Amino acid sequence: MSGSETNADGKLVRSSQVGRIVFDGAGKYTGVTAISVGTKVEVADFAGEIAIGADCTGTAKTGTGADATNLDLIVVNSGNDFSSVVRAGDATLVGVGTKIEGKGTCSLATLTGTYGYQGEGVATINGKSVSTAEIGILTFDGKEGVTGTFSFIGGGQMSRQSFTGSYALNDLCFGSAVYKVGDVDYQMNFMVTGGGNQLLYSELAAGAVTTGSGARTTFK
Repeated sequence: MSGSETNADGKLVRSSQVGRIVFDGAGKYTGVTAISVGTKVEVADFAGEIAIGADCTGTAKTGTGADATNLDLIVVNSGNDFSSVVRAGDATLVGVGTKIEGKGTCSLATLTGTYGYQGEGVATINGKSVSTAEIGILTFDGKEGVTGTFSFIGGGQMSRQSFTGSYALNDLCFGSAVYKVGDVDYQMNFMVTGGGNQLLYSELAAGAVTTGSGARTTFK
């Protein structure tokens, strides 16, 4: 999910989320998500209830009371994918979900090879908040190492950068990568889908948040 929301200081900031959600087929769900709001990242568990109509539209509610989050969603592709929007006055967030194939278990070796990726977001450049976009290549070695090259556009500037870093991936197919671009620290939280052929990601750096997706250049 990506968009903007009002933080505890009353300021509108960029928000991005990526995670795993498990539906029980009987109206309930649980999950874990990495939430990037402004310059902070928090990993949190959640649970809720969902109702789906015959027309494949539905509503969901995470949490209870004043802290509850309400969503509207549309289920597509025979239940394999969905689109959602948060229904709240202080947030503008939209997102997508896709089913993890097979048993949904992963290891470091699940990510081996080269992935093309693209994303968009917001960054602070020369003291101003501007929209940004990036497109690039990620190469995972299956053993914790990742390298990348990407093109970045924002605030009328364009650059091409390369980096080397490390990544972790748990058996739930939820992972993260850390690396430096110049002297700036980056963290990418991601969810691996499509049997290891695809990923959804949320990327955070100083003053910048990006949300996007990637796919293996040659499917295995």
